[in-house]
Amino acid sequence: MRCFPIRPHLLGLAVASGVVWAAAACVPGGAAAQEGGQANRPVAAEVGAGVTPPPDLVAAAQQLHAAARGRDAQAVSAMLSERVAVITSGITPAARRDVETKGPWPDADAALEAIGGAVLEGDVPPAAATAPTSRAAAQAFEVIAAATERPEWGRDPLLKGAFCTYRGLRWDARAGARIDDGSRGLHVPAATPVHASAAPAAPVIGTLKPGLIYLQGEMDDLPEGWRAVRLPSGRVGAVREADVRDPAAWGLCFRPKAGGGWLVSAFSAVLL
Repeated sequence: MRCFPIRPHLLGLAVASGVVWAAAACVPGGAAAQEGGQANRPVAAEVGAGVTPPPDLVAAAQQLHAAARGRDAQAVSAMLSERVAVITSGITPAARRDVETKGPWPDADAALEAIGGAVLEGDVPPAAATAPTSRAAAQAFEVIAAATERPEWGRDPLLKGAFCTYRGLRWDARAGARIDDGSRGLHVPAATPVHASAAPAAPVIGTLKPGLIYLQGEMDDLPEGWRAVRLPSGRVGAVREADVRDPAAWGLCFRPKAGGGWLVSAFSAVLL
């Protein structure tokens, strides 16, 4: 059994909500890597470029974050496009990112119900008495607040022209299926050294290259803040968790609206 760690900035969300969402998962272990085996060949991916958001977009994201934290359904709904793209994917390279358009909705509550139900799995505690909402709406508030807390602004190849709180990826799921053994995928935004272990003087045994999806590996006693990764040679090494990303990104995207301002046009999530 492989268990994957929760991202540090999502730990509070996962604990508070009980949600299984692009953060922690356990899947059956696959076959051991073989030296030079084809099962370790990384998958090519198109990675969305990083972008610098205009100041009014930063302000809009902060406004949305405050509204979601305050569970203000009307304020959040006012910043949603009439129709929203929902992108979902699994946690392995064989899981294609699918896009489905949702909306329009008759009111704010219906919008939050639909979004919360589409982008998250699991249950959340009942909403506080000061902000009565359904369980699905509470999920929507949580995902919106988390996505806008510390955005990594970028593009998503599936959403031309949108400004996203993440850098999205697009890859051939058929190629991913050829290496998929139940392991999670990893990629890096820049060339990243892989070490033989997490020890300070551990030698470098390989380099992760951007634009490729690698398979997560298994290493005994790997300390917090490190991930194991399988190299094309078949060797398994250690890489700092801060340097790697999950291919199936989570977050939300904005587009400018007529007359000025910004609206949320898409959500991206990872479902088990």
